[in-house]
Amino acid sequence: MTTQPPSPGSGTGTSSPPHKKLKSSVSAELPDVIPTNGFTEVTEAPIKAAFLPNDSMGTTETIPKASSSQSQAPVKPKGKKNRKQKRTLPEKYSAQDVLFHDVRDFLGVEYVDGLIGKKEGSEWEAPEELKLFEEVTLTVGAFTVSGESISLFPGDKPWAIITPFAHPGDRIRAKIHKHDRLCSFADLLEILEYSEEYRGGEGDRRKYPENGCRYFGECGGCQLQPVPYPLQLQHKKRTVELAYQRFSNLHKDLIPGIQDTIGSPKQWGYRTKITPHFDAPPKWIQKQLKESDGEKKGWECRIGFERKGRPGVMDIEECPIATPVLNKKMTEERKRVQNTIMSFTRGATLLLRDSLPSPDPIPSSSSPFSHDTAPIIPAEQHVAITNHKQAVYERVGKYIFSFAAGSFFQNNNSILIPLTEYVKEAIFPPSPAASPASKPPTPTPTHLVDTYCGSGLFGITLSDKFEKVAGVEISHDSIVAAKKNAEMNGLQDKTTWLCGKAEDIFGGLAEKGFEGGKSCVVVDPPRKGCDEPFLDQLLHFKPLTVVYVSCNVHTQARDVGYLIRESESRGREKGWKYVVESLRGFDLFPQTAHVESVAVLRWIEN
Repeated sequence: MTTQPPSPGSGTGTSSPPHKKLKSSVSAELPDVIPTNGFTEVTEAPIKAAFLPNDSMGTTETIPKASSSQSQAPVKPKGKKNRKQKRTLPEKYSAQDVLFHDVRDFLGVEYVDGLIGKKEGSEWEAPEELKLFEEVTLTVGAFTVSGESISLFPGDKPWAIITPFAHPGDRIRAKIHKHDRLCSFADLLEILEYSEEYRGGEGDRRKYPENGCRYFGECGGCQLQPVPYPLQLQHKKRTVELAYQRFSNLHKDLIPGIQDTIGSPKQWGYRTKITPHFDAPPKWIQKQLKESDGEKKGWECRIGFERKGRPGVMDIEECPIATPVLNKKMTEERKRVQNTIMSFTRGATLLLRDSLPSPDPIPSSSSPFSHDTAPIIPAEQHVAITNHKQAVYERVGKYIFSFAAGSFFQNNNSILIPLTEYVKEAIFPPSPAASPASKPPTPTPTHLVDTYCGSGLFGITLSDKFEKVAGVEISHDSIVAAKKNAEMNGLQDKTTWLCGKAEDIFGGLAEKGFEGGKSCVVVDPPRKGCDEPFLDQLLHFKPLTVVYVSCNVHTQARDVGYLIRESESRGREKGWKYVVESLRGFDLFPQTAHVESVAVLRWIEN
C-alpha cells in the first residue's frame, strides 16, 4: 500500500503559503443520490457499450480545440488549420476509469453520454468561472469508490470536484489544482461544517483524539479512518455491486445479490508488511556539508510515504494499521537511514515484514508441522524482517507457511482464516438445496487446482477437503516455495506443484489425474486480472466449480462476465454453462477504501 501525505504538524514540515480569500460563495443544489443501507454512494445504471468512443482501452481520443465563448475569435497558429488536441483516455478498469464512472453517475448518465456523443471535446472544458488555483466553497455530495469526496461545482455547467478527506454532507473549502474530464481535482483546505453521518468511528480524532493516525488528512493511505467500521463495510459492499454493474456486461438477472462484506477481526495493527521510502540527499546539500563542517541547512531527511496530492515523501514515524513489531522496527530503521543518509546516491525503499521466529527445528517432510503441539506465538514475540531474500514464517490456522520477505503473501494475517474457510464452504455448500442455481445438483469435486498459487495459500489450507491438490504458477520461485510449504505441513504426497506456461497453464494436469469433471479451480490473479487465453483454457478445462479471489473487483467483474457469456455460447449445444452463485467482499485493509472480492461460479447442466 502506498500512502501520500504532507509533513505532520510537528513543526518540521514546510508550511503552505497563505490561502487566498474567497471572492464569492454560491450554494448549489446537489444531484440526487441513493442511500444504500444508510451509506451515500453514487449510483449506476447498466453501462452503455458506446459511452466511450470505440470502447477503447487507453487509446488516444482526438478532440478539436474548444472554441472560446468570448466575442473575440481565437487566434489560429500560422500554417496549421483545424489544429487538434490529443487527450488520452484512462486504461479501462484502472482507478482513473473507475473514477470516471463515479463522475458519470454523479453528474447523470444521460447528460454525460450526450455530452461525449457530440464529439466536441467540451467534456474536457472546465466551467469558465472555475480557475486553476482558485478557492471554492462546496457541499460534498457522495463518496467515490476510492473513498474521496465528490461535489457539484455551483455553476451553470454540471461539473464535479474531487477532494480527499471530506465526507458526504460536509461543507468544505478547497483549492483547485487540476482540470480533467468532467471534473477538477482539489486540495482540501478546511472543513467549514462537519457532517456527523459518516463520522464517529474509532479513528475519528475529533471524537477520540488519542485514536487513529495523526497523519490522517495528509497521508493518503487510509481514506475512511473516521467512518464507523460497519459503514466502511457497507461502502465496500457497494463497491462490489458497482463493479459488476459497470464492468461485467451481464444482465442484472445473472448477477446474484451481493452478500455483506466480511470484516477483518483486526481493524488496527493488522498490516504485516510496509514499505516506507526516502529520497537521496540532493547534490547541493552534499556540497554544503563539505563547506560547513557537516551542518545541514535547508534540507530534511524524510522517511515515510507519499504525500496526498503533493510531490515528495512525508516523514512518518509510525503507522497505526501496521503490526506493533513493524512500528518498533521502523524506529530503528529510521535512525539507521538518518545516520547514513549521505552515503545514498539515490532514493530507496525499506521493507519491513512481520514474521514468526524461525522454527527450531524447521518442519520438513519427515518431521512436519503439528498444530496440536506447536505453541501460539504472541505478537510481541514476532520479529521484523528487512532482508528481501530472508525467509518469513506465518501461521494460518493449523498450517505454517514460509516465503521470501520480498515475495507476495496476503498482508493481513487476521482475516486469512475467515477467508480460506469461506472459500472452503463455498466449494462445498451444506446441501444441494443451499444452491438454488445448481439444479440438477453439481457433482462434488474431489480434486483442487490452485492457479496463480503463489506460495500455496489456498492449495494447502483447502487440502483436507480434497483427494488431490495441484498448484500452478508461471513463477519458478513461487513453485519452489509452495512445494516447501507442502512438505513442512506433511502434504508432499497429496500435492503437485507445476510451473506452467502462460499459453498452456493447465498442461501436465491430465497425466497427474486431474480433469475438469472432478475438479474445483481457485483463481487468485494479480490486480490486472486474467487474460483471455487463460480464461479460454479454463473454459476448455471445464471444472465443476470456479472460485475467483480478486484484489481488484473491477477486473474480476470483467473476467467473470466473460466466463458466463462464453460458457453460454460454447455450452449451448451440449447443454451446459456456468452461473454466478455468489459474490462477496472481504475487508483485508480496514480504514482504506480497498476491498477484495470472492466470486463463486458453478457448472450446471441446462
